[in-house]
Amino acid sequence: MPSIQGVTSVPANGSVANALSGSTYEFLPIAAAVEIAVVGDAGGNIRATVQSGSDVLLEESPVSRLARMPVYPDDFALSDVADAGDRLKISLRNVSAGALDVFWSVRVNPL
Repeated sequence: MPSIQGVTSVPANGSVANALSGSTYEFLPIAAAVEIAVVGDAGGNIRATVQSGSDVLLEESPVSRLARMPVYPDDFALSDVADAGDRLKISLRNVSAGALDVFWSVRVNPL
């Protein structure tokens, strides 16, 4: 089962269109059940929108402030069944006055 994870810095009062941009799994090469986690900085205020293909899994919502890489299964609240070619997207918006880190992880379970 492939997994990808990373830390994305979001500028003060700024946004990141897709934290997964450029990843091998941004566009799924296979049909898969995907599990996604997004965790923010302790002192910040991040809003996330998460999509799997045309499915909106999370619409412009705050994320937890645990300031660490996501832990399985605790932080993986988002899941979907996606077709090959579907785009995975984690959009981030910072509504704070300082730059913030966002920790994210995606688990890809081939079907």
